[in-house]
Amino acid sequence: METRPLESLSKDELIKLIQDLKPECILLSEGNEGFEINYKYLVEDANDVIFIIDENGNLVYQNTLCRTLFSHYDDQPMGKHYLHYLPQVEHERAQIVFNAVLKDGTSVTNEKMKTLDKDGTPLYFISNFTPIRKEGGKVMGMLAIMRNITQMHQMEKMLKENSRRLEEKVQEQIEQAEELKRLKTLNEEMINNAPIGVFLMDPVGIMMTENPALKRIMGHPPNVTRIGVNLFQHSGFIEAGLKEAFDKVMMDRRTVTIRNAKYVPISGDRLLTVNFTMDPILDGQRNVKNVLVMVEDVTEQSQVAGKMQKAEKLSAMGLLATGVAYELKMPINIMTVNLNFIEKNIDRDSPVFEYVQDVKEELVRMRNITGQLLNLAKPDEEEKEVFEAGKILESHPVQILLKRMRESGFDVATEVVPNAPSIRAIKNRLVQVLLHLISNAEDAMPDGGKITVRVSRDDLEGEPMARITVSDTGIGIPEENLGKLFQPFFSTKGQKSTGLGLMVTYSIIENMGGVIGIRSKVGEGTEVRILLPAVKE
Repeated sequence: METRPLESLSKDELIKLIQDLKPECILLSEGNEGFEINYKYLVEDANDVIFIIDENGNLVYQNTLCRTLFSHYDDQPMGKHYLHYLPQVEHERAQIVFNAVLKDGTSVTNEKMKTLDKDGTPLYFISNFTPIRKEGGKVMGMLAIMRNITQMHQMEKMLKENSRRLEEKVQEQIEQAEELKRLKTLNEEMINNAPIGVFLMDPVGIMMTENPALKRIMGHPPNVTRIGVNLFQHSGFIEAGLKEAFDKVMMDRRTVTIRNAKYVPISGDRLLTVNFTMDPILDGQRNVKNVLVMVEDVTEQSQVAGKMQKAEKLSAMGLLATGVAYELKMPINIMTVNLNFIEKNIDRDSPVFEYVQDVKEELVRMRNITGQLLNLAKPDEEEKEVFEAGKILESHPVQILLKRMRESGFDVATEVVPNAPSIRAIKNRLVQVLLHLISNAEDAMPDGGKITVRVSRDDLEGEPMARITVSDTGIGIPEENLGKLFQPFFSTKGQKSTGLGLMVTYSIIENMGGVIGIRSKVGEGTEVRILLPAVKE
């Protein structure tokens, strides 16, 4: 091939040169030796941009598509440097690429490049640059073939943007799902560890959920569930006024609270005092979807409050009774002295003597009543002493009473456990309590029977206690009277009783920090149990 500068070649000569270069596209194969290709039209009509620059980077050839795309740069492009057709931001990279081809003789393939069209819109190309060599191998120019991928680039950019947005949305959804999961877990933990009972009911009254506290309050074993039970068919639910409250929640769509409701659980083995709160859970149309019910067990608080009220009532009564008894004590003593004088100075055969005896008996009864009323007063701590609880059975009055009962045919049994706990109390008042309880047991066995007095150890809510038990095999106490036994002036013994004995007993035990309870069944007998705080060693 004749070697001349590329800028001196004509268009036809350049086309002929390209034909002689024999590009890497072998279209001829065996059997097709006669097939001829018109490279002129192949290059001119190609869908790719094709141009040639010389070793100095000046444009010496461009095909039809190249002239069409870049005509706005210059009407006479030949001889102009290739950087003239590239935006400023591409100059540095283009020089690196073209220097690699023109100076180092290296082919560059699939290089992505950017330029601008006549409207200033970016155009993107995938470019392949091949060095053109002389016969001696020296690089004399560069052949560039560039494919327009602007639409593909825009779609790729759009896909990347959409992908980025999708990833953001997915990540947002994942974070929301994690947050919902965390909140759900937290909610479940709060409900499961809540000290109050929590459960859901559907609009027809069926229990849908329950937490451990509800089972504990209602006395259900952990492995027993009430889920699926229709509470409207449970009498305890209705009698506590909960059905009415539920209907109000459904109708008004507002929270309803019931306090100190007496509630019998489904098991029916207890009576609870509970606070109920019912909250409506609304759907999108503001209809009640479910009802959330919270249950607080206030049975113990209610009992404590009742005891406090009773204690306050007894305290007030004790103050009043003590004042009255104190005022009556002196007149009774004076009347007794006067009657003794009259009794000594009248004839025993006189009708007046019999009336004097009757009056003296009533004065004795009045003195006993005032003595009992005075025992309602709370003793000072200085009056108490520490002694072993079993010692009260050794007191002289108790021994005399028990001996008399044995002689009367009663079966009397006493028992004190070894190392019985010591207590801090007023021994005389405790003996008075024991005498009263033994006398009551004797009265409850008109035909004889067995009485047992026992002193032992016990505990109350983990605190050591001394237990004193008096039991008999007598006639027993009707169930309807058990709740009245400690009320003042209540008695089943008729006129011979003041009705103050058990009330005074209750007051004495309470003033010593103890508790007293009675269990009885008609025809089987009665047991009275006293618990007094033990003195810790």
